[in-house]
Amino acid sequence: MKLTREGKRFLLASVLIAVAAVNTGNNLIYLILSLMLSFIVLSYLILRLNLAGLSLDVSVAGAVYAGEPVSVKLHVHNKKKLPVYSVIIAAQDAAAEVYCGQISGHGVFRGTVVLVFGKRGLYGYRNFVVQSGFPFILFRKSISVEVSGQVLVYPKLLDVREVTEVIEGRQQEGAVAVRGRGDEVYSLRAFQYGDDWRRIHWKASAKQAGFLIREYAEYASQKITLLLDNLLPQDSIHFEAAVSAAASLAKQYIETGYPVQFIAVGTTIPFGTGEDHLRSILGVLSVIAPEEGFADFSEIGEDGFSIAILQSSRSRMRAEAALTDIVIYADSL
Repeated sequence: MKLTREGKRFLLASVLIAVAAVNTGNNLIYLILSLMLSFIVLSYLILRLNLAGLSLDVSVAGAVYAGEPVSVKLHVHNKKKLPVYSVIIAAQDAAAEVYCGQISGHGVFRGTVVLVFGKRGLYGYRNFVVQSGFPFILFRKSISVEVSGQVLVYPKLLDVREVTEVIEGRQQEGAVAVRGRGDEVYSLRAFQYGDDWRRIHWKASAKQAGFLIREYAEYASQKITLLLDNLLPQDSIHFEAAVSAAASLAKQYIETGYPVQFIAVGTTIPFGTGEDHLRSILGVLSVIAPEEGFADFSEIGEDGFSIAILQSSRSRMRAEAALTDIVIYADSL
């Protein structure tokens, strides 16, 4: 508990009143002094009672990425019968404090605070601070509330649109057309019962004895293999950029429906799709560290498209990366 600026001024005024009361012996001044001292004592006792019996629950909804603001839900529980007034909830790295005017007896206050985690990794929740100056703002008391649980912070996302445009160009060079639901005509065939009449090719049908149906082509989606250079020695800045690039590419391709495989030294996540698969890859990238060893390049599928993400052009993996379809250097991102 600390004296506020107002409290210091009030205490100084009380000292001056006390000196005046002693020097003059005036009963009225003694009465004023007693009232001021009563204010100080009441402020201290009420403030202690106001913050007693509080507990805090914290939860994070959705994915958390390094460097991006995330909304953290707060539930402040008042376990005593008496209401709580004028409470502020603060946290390290919070964009702003959360103010609560009143929590009724055995009530709950629900609020949201915005936090920013600077780096990827597994974090324990920050210690939150609940503070108040109620009732007279002469004192300010803060209590540190330890919140159990951990939050997994995914790598910082990068803008990889230029990279994916180059990759898509390479993919289309080797793409194979198959029968599907695209926009390009793949072939013509005889009309069958149940076919859509709108797909009849009337000009070609006029030259034949029967109706001909358009079949459209689509390009078979290729599997994507991401290879991350996490070999020692490492440059921390370039390594973090490589991890961010891998996370960004994985998110981009999985969200567009590509099967994605992830390979690094000591880690292999086989092909998969969907949100659960994306969380698996991002979870590994959140805590991945440089290692000694080698990556298993035998897992690269011949029918897929492979992308190597190296820390720099001097990487120890550059010979192996030459086997992939495209190489990205983190020091140039």
